[in-house]
Amino acid sequence: MQVMVSVASPSPMVRAEEDLGPPWLRPLLGTSFFVPCRMHPELSKNECNLFCLDCTGDALCAYCLPAHRDHHVVQVSDHAPSCC
Repeated sequence: MQVMVSVASPSPMVRAEEDLGPPWLRPLLGTSFFVPCRMHPELSKNECNLFCLDCTGDALCAYCLPAHRDHHVVQVSDHAPSCC
């Protein structure tokens, strides 16, 4: 996929999507977190707060982790500011 970017010159500059950040960034930003896991609905503590940077799929719960053992996984936290 390519993205057209407007610049001051009359012809548009074409930038490859990989120039806009790492390949996992857009999928991460579009992912819904803190929802029950669709793969483990019957288990307790199945909140999806993990994301695999290698697979860039849906959010994961702790029970999904064994399938991503050798992958780069980040944990997303939901914290409200303590001040203000």
